[in-house]
Amino acid sequence: MAVAGVAPWQDSFWRALDASDVRSAWSQHCGHIYGRRHVAATTPWVALAEIHDRLNWLAWLSQRFSAGFPLPVSDLPDVDTLLVLAQRPGAVLSGRDLRAVLDVLTAQKGYAAALRETRDALTGLAGELDPPVALLRRLSAALDEEGELLDTASADLALLRQRLRVSRNELQRFLQGFLRNRDWQEYWQDQVIVQRNERYVLPLKASHKGRIKAIVHDRSASGETLFVEPLAAVDLNNQLVQDRRAEIQEQERILRALSAAVGLEVPGIVAALRHMGRLDAVRAGLELGDACGGILPRVDAAAAFDLQALRHPLLCLRQPGQVVGNALRLGADAQQLVITGPNTGGKTAILKALGLNHLMAYMGLPVTAEGTLGYFPKCFAVIGDAQDIHTDLSTFSAQVQRLRKVLEHADAHSLVLLDELGNGTDPREGGALAQAVAEALLAAKCCTLLTSHLEVMKRYALSHAGVALAGMGFDAESLKPTYRLLWGVGGASQGLVIARRVGMPAPLMNRAEALYADDREDWERWEAQRGTLLQAARQAMDEAVLARDEATRVARRLERELGAARQERDKAAAAARAEWEDILATARQQVRQAIAALKSGRDTQAATAALQRLEAPFRAEEQRVDSLPAVGARGLFLPLRQVTQVLRADPAQHRVQIQLRGKQLWVPAAQFAVDATLQVPKEKGSTQYATPEDHPWRLDLRGQLREDALAALRRHVDGAVAAGRRQVEILHGKGNGVLAEMVREFAGQDPRVSQWRMARPEHGGGGVSELELR
Repeated sequence: MAVAGVAPWQDSFWRALDASDVRSAWSQHCGHIYGRRHVAATTPWVALAEIHDRLNWLAWLSQRFSAGFPLPVSDLPDVDTLLVLAQRPGAVLSGRDLRAVLDVLTAQKGYAAALRETRDALTGLAGELDPPVALLRRLSAALDEEGELLDTASADLALLRQRLRVSRNELQRFLQGFLRNRDWQEYWQDQVIVQRNERYVLPLKASHKGRIKAIVHDRSASGETLFVEPLAAVDLNNQLVQDRRAEIQEQERILRALSAAVGLEVPGIVAALRHMGRLDAVRAGLELGDACGGILPRVDAAAAFDLQALRHPLLCLRQPGQVVGNALRLGADAQQLVITGPNTGGKTAILKALGLNHLMAYMGLPVTAEGTLGYFPKCFAVIGDAQDIHTDLSTFSAQVQRLRKVLEHADAHSLVLLDELGNGTDPREGGALAQAVAEALLAAKCCTLLTSHLEVMKRYALSHAGVALAGMGFDAESLKPTYRLLWGVGGASQGLVIARRVGMPAPLMNRAEALYADDREDWERWEAQRGTLLQAARQAMDEAVLARDEATRVARRLERELGAARQERDKAAAAARAEWEDILATARQQVRQAIAALKSGRDTQAATAALQRLEAPFRAEEQRVDSLPAVGARGLFLPLRQVTQVLRADPAQHRVQIQLRGKQLWVPAAQFAVDATLQVPKEKGSTQYATPEDHPWRLDLRGQLREDALAALRRHVDGAVAAGRRQVEILHGKGNGVLAEMVREFAGQDPRVSQWRMARPEHGGGGVSELELR
């Protein structure tokens, strides 16, 4: 990941050193989202004064922790969006949202108390972290742990709830009298009181309809049970409904007032969250330092460094206590260091260790080195293979392109890290280029570390003032690198030694060593072959040009044919769309007329007949589907969008048996769409769906009473319509089906809802309803 808001060469330096891994490890130690946001926003490219301020915070917290005064470490909810919403006039936060704000205020209080436990440079910050006392008390008195309003939220709410409890108990006692009446025992389907349409009703057997004077509110799916309200209970139910609505209005008034109170304190809360994020990030940095064996860094203003026990921080995280440390210094006696040595000897690791430790110090983190780091406003790195087939960049040309940018911008305040300089081309040409680049950087007084296998670079280091030479140690007996940096000597590549020790054939190695001893080039032989090679290259190029021209012609022809096909497709689609729009417009008009007639009570028989006429084409279409899928056919169970397989077929009743969620059931053949390309998934045993937190327009009603859930659903739809949403999702769970039934009733009665449907299995299935809004 590139660092935002920095120069391209600095971004290249960040990526070349894998610095994102350090940021990721730092973020993992954070306790809450505000610490992680501070980590993500921290960039190393800042002024020296800012770096020293970061290191001061690191030192202050380290001293506090050593003295036994830690900071609180707990997760905090993300309230940034809620705080923005609270500042809008008339905004209403939910009880859960206000509970999240209360948790943040409580955390502010904990941070302020922790900072006051001892006196140092951070103690003065406690005043900015203190939460608004009045708001904290008000929210604490109004909300429980789940964000539900307490009776203590207001005197009116406490009175209304008391009256509601009395009304509910009185009504239930009255209805229990009906259930217990010996003369009516056989009337009831069950000895329970249920709710329908916000009213308490009794389950009357359909066969005893009319035996009791009552209002029928609903009927069971089987038709065996009527849910009736005795006329004698109507007044009690009316009183209960009025009390409940008064309670809801009082709750909304309280939430609106609390939201407005939060909105007035938003600036102070935002500032406190910024401080809490920084404190948590610094604390996490100390934990990261403990994990990698880091120490508090010291950064000098000079563009120079003098380090001992320099180690790669990422290696220290993966291999604690096993990484070899090295001494490294530049900027005083020498401006450049040429490091030579065998492959896998640790040359690149030293470059990255030096760069990463500087970046970590600049971001205010402990470092895996002792001594003094320098301040380099500009940092450059050419490390790794940056070849790109899409831009025709080979390994060598990519390296040269990056070197050109380094030479354009590097100056006496720059740190430059170059790996395998001059690699990827003829050794003599690469060596000449490497030496020329090194001389240019030396003239610019850049602090430069470079690695190379080329002998010319070893001679360059020994013959130029201001250039130091070092080599990586290698044990030729064990064929293992020592990872020790040896100053003043050039490390051999050891390529032939390694090849012989790992078992290359002796005759081949003898020949290789002889060729190495006499490395003169046979230029005459290459000159003689040059003409033949050029002719072959020209012939290959001509053939490539012909192939390219032919490919261009074919591509143009195919493009013309594709364009014509697209035009035909668009024309057919437009015609079909126009036809369907005409049909749908006519059908909608006729349905509206029929529904209007039914609502007004005028000519209901004619309206019913009209609806049946509209339904007739669809029935005829269903009757035309007479072929049954074969046993074993795979396909889609359309109502639930579930992949399944046909177990048996029943031509007489035009149905098929499928297995769905561990059960075998018969379904109409029209509900099964054959698709042999589908794979039947393994049964998982439970429906998986996204949590409401992942979908801001999904309302979670689980665990609520019917009346509470209905009020929440209305508010949710109000907000969705006001926001211009065309669809909302209602999570009601399966359970006994009370909430699901309530949602379906609401969808059928509310004019703002145009359509209800059950969610697909991966989105919750029977536990989630999807409402299309007008």
